[in-house]
Amino acid sequence: MMNNFTFQFRRIWTLLAILIAGLITTPIYAQSSITVSGTVTAQEDASTLPGVSVIIKNNTQGTTTDIGGKYSIKTTVGAILIFRSVGYGSREVTVTGATLNIALSTRLNSLNEVVVIGYGTTTKQNITTSVAKVDPKNVPQAANNSVGQLLFGRAPGLQVTQASTQPGGNINLSIRGRGNPLYVVDGVIFPGDGLEPGNGSIAGETNGVSRGGLAGINPSDIESIEVLKDAAAAIYGVNAANGVILITTKKGKAGRMNVTYNGSYSFEKNYPYLQPLNATQYETLYNQITKDQTNAAPKYSAADIANAGAGTNWLNQVFQTGSINNHMVNINGGTDKTTYYLSGGYYDEVGTLKGAGLTKVTGRANLSFNLAKFLTLNTNFTGNSNKYLNSSSGGQTGGSGSQGFGIIQAALGYPANVPVRDANGNYSQFGVITNPVSFQDIQDQTNYHSLSANVSADVKFIPQVLTGHVLFGDNYESATRNFFVPSTVYYYQQNISRASLNYNNRENQTVEATLSFKKSLAKIVNIDAVAGFGQYKSTYSSFGSQGQGGQDAIGTTNLAQEASNLGITSSQTANKLRSYFARGTFDFVDRYLLTLTYRYDGYSLFFPDNKYASFPSVSIGWKINNESFMKNITFIDQLKLRASIGTTGQTLAGTAAYGGYSADGNITYFNNGAASYVTLSRYGVDQPDLQWQKTTNKNIGLDFGFFKDRINGSIDFFKDDINNLLGYYSAAPLSYLSTEPFNGGHQTRTGYDIGINTHNLKVKNFEWNTNINISHYVYKWVERFKYDNINHTYQSDTDPVNEIYYFKTSGILQAGQAVPLSQPTAGGANLPGAPIFVDVNKDNKLDGNDVFKLNPDPKLSIGFGNDFHYKQFDLSIFFYGQFGGTGTNYNNAWGDLSSIASGTQGGTVQALNAYTSANTSGTRPGVNYIESAAGLLVGSDLNLVSTNFVRCRNLTLGYTFNSAFVNRFTKSLRVFADAQNLFIITNYKGVDPEVYNTGVKGGYAPYPMMRTFSFGVKAGF
Repeated sequence: MMNNFTFQFRRIWTLLAILIAGLITTPIYAQSSITVSGTVTAQEDASTLPGVSVIIKNNTQGTTTDIGGKYSIKTTVGAILIFRSVGYGSREVTVTGATLNIALSTRLNSLNEVVVIGYGTTTKQNITTSVAKVDPKNVPQAANNSVGQLLFGRAPGLQVTQASTQPGGNINLSIRGRGNPLYVVDGVIFPGDGLEPGNGSIAGETNGVSRGGLAGINPSDIESIEVLKDAAAAIYGVNAANGVILITTKKGKAGRMNVTYNGSYSFEKNYPYLQPLNATQYETLYNQITKDQTNAAPKYSAADIANAGAGTNWLNQVFQTGSINNHMVNINGGTDKTTYYLSGGYYDEVGTLKGAGLTKVTGRANLSFNLAKFLTLNTNFTGNSNKYLNSSSGGQTGGSGSQGFGIIQAALGYPANVPVRDANGNYSQFGVITNPVSFQDIQDQTNYHSLSANVSADVKFIPQVLTGHVLFGDNYESATRNFFVPSTVYYYQQNISRASLNYNNRENQTVEATLSFKKSLAKIVNIDAVAGFGQYKSTYSSFGSQGQGGQDAIGTTNLAQEASNLGITSSQTANKLRSYFARGTFDFVDRYLLTLTYRYDGYSLFFPDNKYASFPSVSIGWKINNESFMKNITFIDQLKLRASIGTTGQTLAGTAAYGGYSADGNITYFNNGAASYVTLSRYGVDQPDLQWQKTTNKNIGLDFGFFKDRINGSIDFFKDDINNLLGYYSAAPLSYLSTEPFNGGHQTRTGYDIGINTHNLKVKNFEWNTNINISHYVYKWVERFKYDNINHTYQSDTDPVNEIYYFKTSGILQAGQAVPLSQPTAGGANLPGAPIFVDVNKDNKLDGNDVFKLNPDPKLSIGFGNDFHYKQFDLSIFFYGQFGGTGTNYNNAWGDLSSIASGTQGGTVQALNAYTSANTSGTRPGVNYIESAAGLLVGSDLNLVSTNFVRCRNLTLGYTFNSAFVNRFTKSLRVFADAQNLFIITNYKGVDPEVYNTGVKGGYAPYPMMRTFSFGVKAGF
């Protein structure tokens, strides 16, 4: 692996040396009159830019670029040329030779910047709702394979967390803390969750693969991402309660053909992980804690301990240096009749955990045909094939203990004094845990395919006034998981082969028709209106088969040959939505804005009387800067006050409103076994009164721009009222079912978002820009459900929804110390080494009056970035993080002394901080304390930790070449180096404060966070 990296590294830097040599050897021209010529391109995609103004500074002489982006101008060496174009930032460049190629970057936060909204577009100066825009061109993409990876800290109000860092792993997006949003790609609704089959029940504890959604989209194909945070989402009605993310892909541009190649090579190194005890530490600690527990004789002699050394580093046996090859080619261009954007991508990642990887191949064709003056046909086709190598990182998905450990759990569970193989060359065995190295013999692969087709037509009934749009979109996905455990692997306490094949597919269709009207009336009011209807169909099916005991050589090729535990499963679901919607925007005298939207949605899985619901919204805006009393205040470019209120809805997955029966797994026999019947049990009862959950979004905001837009941004304050909550909750006492779907309850979410962009400095050859965003929210109950069991001694009806309740501890109980009367007596809580619980009211009891509580949600989420440009060099650095959050560090379970003493795991160095009779100053509980057996009303604070962190997401250095030598071969050329997840600042002592963690038997072991170092080139032809 390292040899391959070394070769790649040398090859890249050899190329750089050749190019730099070409730059250095470019002829230097004397201070005399020369003709300068070149090509002006867009920095993001290397497309040529026609109509760019090229003028000589302090001179009236100038020219413009032609349709191919070329220009020619007569000037002198040392003169400064200024390049300007609408929508792009201007550049001033000193003339040093006869050839001068320029790449212009998109101008940030221009008042005329186009913003995509529901069923249309607007401009930044005319928007009346809270919408955040992310331009992927400003985000390094060398090591990214998904949409979510582009968004860490990039938009105010959008929380992005890394649920799984495995290749293709899930990234959770949440707008203002609401949860998974609705995704709309080029007008077509896409599912936001991953499609990942399980592996049946044959080895069900390794089912846990956390994949991300939108797996068929190449991030390099995305033009823009808009985040609809408030009433802007109301026009999408159903399932828009969590907000909406609109994704627009790149389209062709009329003009000469442009070919762009973007390629990079990356290597990945894991962050420091949990540190297991070495062999000497393990044997010493094991002797000590078994003595403290049962006064047992030492298992390991002094000689054993002296000779133990470091032992086997099991994590090194399963971790490795990862790598990424990422290559992308796109072709775009066209005429006034046809435009095209074609792309192909190849992404190959070797994970930092052995057995983990992703190979992704994508292709896209976006075509547009002007068939007549009044008719345009648009087609978008995307194909994708992903091959995942699945690793069993994380934790068990069932209730098993150490016999169900995954690969990283096993590496933490095996003591360092156990070798990889025994004296006979077989895999060594510790307890019932699978040998970590033998996990690499398991075959676990998922093949994912998707095909998205989007065909639309635009009809101009009255040019620039009345247009129609008809769209049909279909997104089809399928995934097959091939899983095989050979008999040589001891798993789940058996040496027996196990095999399963599981297949899932789903299809999402969008059919819409809209009519748009745009008109300016007597220069008093500009009207922009749209009305339409749509139908949205979703289907899902799955099929699986499994067996065990077959020959290893057969694998999964013929499951009928398995000896036992044969099983077949299948399922199918379908639902349909029908919608009618309208939006009208009115701009009065370029000062007062009004937007009205309405949506009427019907859902097939509700009973007829509750099938349809309405979702209206209204928003207003006041362009204060356009008032007459502001005309002499020249430093204000924009000052707009806006407010909105709207309603969005949410359904419940599955057939919740309709009850039914299913097989319960039992068989009843009659007539001495001559007849058999499968028994059925009720899984749900009809719920004819079940209704839509509705959220009322309220928002007030201020958009501003000062000093020629050098300081610009927005501030928003919001409140969400979630009424008629829809979900599965505790049923009435003595009900046949423990939970049922209900409407009820009321929650609120309040907070603010701030986004600020500054152009700090722009001089002759240097430019410096900064952007920062800050988000905050509080999520609370207003009214609980009818059957919620609330202990009002310490719980309030209006507590935060995610509130944590706990007993506070104060030190460790020492030998000979008087045991407080409030101390529990079960679970070893009254023995030396137990934590001392705080009796708040000094009544000698530990009860609800002694419970503390806290809101674990972060108080602030931030993103902060700086971009620097000096001549042809560019440097950017971006951070994101959170403050004021609290979480449970489940990784502490790996330092649990009782698990080490029972021989179920080897332990980590956290165990050295625990109390023992030889370490009475230890700050963690001793071997005799078992909290789960202490009978506590709530948990303790022993594992509650701050989740505050600041992470350097990207540090990128680039150089754009501008020399005659290079221009012989390319139209534009940029080389770059990027470091992703370079470092983190945190006091968190677990694996990572951001990566998903949960409690399982033994301990959770997530895929590690890693640093990625990339070297790449972007060339235009």
